[in-house]
Amino acid sequence: MRLSDLKLEKGMKSIFGDSDVELYPPQEDAIRAGLLDKNKNFVISSPTASGKTLLAELVMLKSILRDSGKCLYVVPLNALAYEKYLNFKDKYHSVAKIGISTGDYESSSRYLERYDIIILTLEKLDSLTRIKPSWLRKISVVVVDEVHVIGDEKRGPRLEGAMARFMSFNRAARIIALSATIPNAVEFGDWLHASLIQSEWRPVPLKEEVFLAKDDKIIERVVDEVKGGSQTLVFVNTKRGSASFARKIAAQLKMANKELDKLAEHVDIGVDDLGDMVRCGVAYHNSWLHPEQRRAIEESFRARILKVICCTPTLAMGVSLPAKMVLIRNYKFFTLGRGNEPMPVCWVKQVFGRAGRPEYDEYGIGLIVARSEDEREEIEDFYINGELEEVESRFSAEAMTEQILATIVGGAHHTDQIFDFLNSTFYAFQNRDEMELVKEEMEDILAELSEEGFIEIKGYEIRATGFGSLSSRLYLSTKSALELREGIEVLSELDNKGKTKISDFDLLLLLCRCDEVVPLKVKEAMEIASSFSDNLEWVYSGAYALGSAIVTHAWIDELTYPEMKERFGIYPGEIHNNIYVLEWICYAASRMAAYLRDASMHARLSVLKDRIKHGIKTDVL
Repeated sequence: MRLSDLKLEKGMKSIFGDSDVELYPPQEDAIRAGLLDKNKNFVISSPTASGKTLLAELVMLKSILRDSGKCLYVVPLNALAYEKYLNFKDKYHSVAKIGISTGDYESSSRYLERYDIIILTLEKLDSLTRIKPSWLRKISVVVVDEVHVIGDEKRGPRLEGAMARFMSFNRAARIIALSATIPNAVEFGDWLHASLIQSEWRPVPLKEEVFLAKDDKIIERVVDEVKGGSQTLVFVNTKRGSASFARKIAAQLKMANKELDKLAEHVDIGVDDLGDMVRCGVAYHNSWLHPEQRRAIEESFRARILKVICCTPTLAMGVSLPAKMVLIRNYKFFTLGRGNEPMPVCWVKQVFGRAGRPEYDEYGIGLIVARSEDEREEIEDFYINGELEEVESRFSAEAMTEQILATIVGGAHHTDQIFDFLNSTFYAFQNRDEMELVKEEMEDILAELSEEGFIEIKGYEIRATGFGSLSSRLYLSTKSALELREGIEVLSELDNKGKTKISDFDLLLLLCRCDEVVPLKVKEAMEIASSFSDNLEWVYSGAYALGSAIVTHAWIDELTYPEMKERFGIYPGEIHNNIYVLEWICYAASRMAAYLRDASMHARLSVLKDRIKHGIKTDVL
């Protein structure tokens, strides 16, 4: 079957023309199963580069051009959202208006209504299902890319809750779920009442091997691949390790050309020797990178200018960087609270799925390194020949609390409506026998939410309080909402008593105590913090958040990235990521202060938000 054989809408023919491209087997299976003819949900589970995205695009375009539909394309990462936005805009601007939204969680984002294809992060979808803007009911197709993220411990419940809420109030919309690694796809498809397309077919054959080697042999293998005209991704288990290993490869590879020199100048912002590595054809890729550095590195790798990237596990999720060889140097990664543990088989298969580019390679190579013969056998049994882990719902008590509040804010006012929501989740589908226990747990959660002031229970009626509604719409965890409410009250009381002055640092520490802000480690943090605040009890109580507050204080004091790297050892990407979150948290805090009718705190936090956004002192405003 060829693309030209399909009965495409008139506008689609103007894009694809009389394309004589032959469809891949999974694509042909989906077409024959009625993907473009029936108004059914679909789960499409097939390897990376097997054509899943094109199928989703055809569904969206057909809905737009035939039925004047509107479509959502949901992804797990901001970087992937931006990548899809540029790609779709380039390909489909003549027939569809493309929009994107990855933040602004409290807003109903009415401006998105003007677009035909709207690219969202899963968090933005979750926030919209809490607010339920009227335009969301006009959505005809929802594509959920990397849907296996539902099995992620932290973010999975938000995607699952968002999907369940969306399906409950827009039953007419089609759900197209895409994944490369979802072994229990039949179960997942049954939950979504979907047709299933499942295939192991790959456009480029993949060789999976265990490589028994020390670092010198690994580097030698990588260099040989590059000299043979290939590109390589190397996965390392720490940020520092990825930079260190990139440095070692660069010392042996020693490439040199004008394109690499130009790239090196672009990514060198004076904090380390990344530019020197890039001049040799190698880069690291981890959360140390500023988004501009990351984009430049990714684009140059796609353009085959850069030959090797040493990266941490986050690169495995979604961003399209195929290479001839993918090498996992470390398969054990540090997990907070659990220490070093082997990565799941699914993750390894996702990583290996990037090996082999149809336009360049006859085959792809996936290598996982062993350090001994015994380890080689273990890896082969577990990763090469082992079974993929099934995707399981991660609805925990904490996640359920947030999702129950979101559902109440979204319009559920009786326990049976809330239980109907819980019953519609993937968790319920997988755990039917436990739902009576879940109902009891729901009652406990409702009691706790009421006690903490998020909801009011009057007889059989349940309503979100102003505090509860605001917290959920601001997309705060219940813990962070309480932290902000209580912190504002504590600081306001100290200020009103006039005993101590509330400094900007005190306010930054309030923000950095929230769950959503990543704690940064700074040497002698207590001593530094004590010089910025007269409220030592407040400082001591937030000891875990001092590093982040100190770095943010330096940011609004207009220190440069090199100055902050030299002073605190913190990299531009880490700073940027926290600043991005803190701008939103500060906005949330200002809204909370307004709700508490604290005009002084609201004014100060509003000014602080602008300073955080722009990295400026007060006198610049």
